[in-house]
Amino acid sequence: LVQTGRNFGVKTEAVVSDMSEPLGKYIGNAVEVYECITIMRGEMQPEAMQTRTLSIELASRALVLAGVSETVEAARAVCDEKLSSGEALERFRLNCELQGGDPSVCDDPQSLLDPSLVVIEIRADSDGFIAEADALKIGEAVVAIGGGRIKAEDWIDHKVGYSCEAKAGDEVRRGQVIGKLFCRTAEQADLIGEKLRSAHIICETPQPQKHLIHTVV
Repeated sequence: LVQTGRNFGVKTEAVVSDMSEPLGKYIGNAVEVYECITIMRGEMQPEAMQTRTLSIELASRALVLAGVSETVEAARAVCDEKLSSGEALERFRLNCELQGGDPSVCDDPQSLLDPSLVVIEIRADSDGFIAEADALKIGEAVVAIGGGRIKAEDWIDHKVGYSCEAKAGDEVRRGQVIGKLFCRTAEQADLIGEKLRSAHIICETPQPQKHLIHTVV
């Protein structure tokens, strides 16, 4: 892909980032938008730090490629300031308005969440450390309850989703809530509950911290 871009005279880079576990806290349509708005509002939860970090990295490299900034380091500082000052949120608000969306979600991101959903807690089955929260299994589970498409004609339920209450490296105790499923019915929870439980691998010893960015091509 990078070479294709360059063959057409377009300055192109690819950031190879880790996808072995969900990037942020949430998986799903509305819940991921909720997470992004809270980041832009400065109300970020700790589990969302990697979402913020990778967003800054991608935006910074785009600024350098576009000739707006001379170095990635300088661009990172600009992006961080735009997030911290609230300018990024106001730009998002404008994007919502221009595309016919509801900009009020910028003031009340909680309105994106459906309080009528059934919330099912996924609990740790032993003491230890989270070695893995399998992004593929969690994603497939959310798709299975309507959060994504298998076929192009499939209907998407934008409200369902999942939240990671513990991520790789976190210490947990038996019975501790490590995830929450937001679904329409208890039957949906029964359908994918075991897949979600198996997505979380708990080991006895702490695991090495994974690098968010593996390389840049």
